[in-house]
Amino acid sequence: MAVEPEDGLVHHDVLKHDGGMILTFEDVLSVEELAELRAIAEKTSFVDGRESASVDLASVKHNEQMASSDPSISRIARIVAGALQRHATFASATLPRRMHSLRLSRYRTGMRYGRHIDAAIMYDGASSLRADLSFTLFLDDPATYDGGELRIGTQSFKLPPRALVCYPTGALHEVTEITRGERRAIVGWVESFVRDAESREVLYDLSRAMAGAANEGRELLVKTHANLLRRWSMT
Repeated sequence: MAVEPEDGLVHHDVLKHDGGMILTFEDVLSVEELAELRAIAEKTSFVDGRESASVDLASVKHNEQMASSDPSISRIARIVAGALQRHATFASATLPRRMHSLRLSRYRTGMRYGRHIDAAIMYDGASSLRADLSFTLFLDDPATYDGGELRIGTQSFKLPPRALVCYPTGALHEVTEITRGERRAIVGWVESFVRDAESREVLYDLSRAMAGAANEGRELLVKTHANLLRRWSMT
């Protein structure tokens, strides 16, 4: 999925969707961070995933998630936020203003999440936040379970532990039924400084071009990127 080129940037799989880019990133977490998240998952008590589902989604959501009252959720949020904040390519692609509403989810045999679209506005504590991008951070080796693919449109994703897929929140998606084993993942959402998906893609393309440019050409790209970000960002 990801290779380390000579320019020092990590290039990642980028797929197109009607609502914007679908991006995958390997090794988002360190090995130590993965171990800590798995340890939390082993100790926590899971509840019915419909605890956080709207009335419309309750009939298609069949999974489990960490209880919202579990104090460990704050530790999970710190680990994942730290990992994503240090990931320069993720930042260039998503331009995160806030990352929010993180959940530890679990699917066991017979569980699935039918086709749905995530909410446009989410409530994280007392805050109401826009959801522009959704992400799934995988914790388990895909060889240990059957089924459980994240299907976005016609694309299916079953990534190795520590890998992440990020996609437009408005995209229809589902998690297919687990037929063996257990699938655990961290799911969360991004409110971007740039709401429009096409504008974010232009800025991401410019950031990638900047890395390979030199001298005056790079200066012009940096200037264009900064001016477009200033025009399109929402503060």
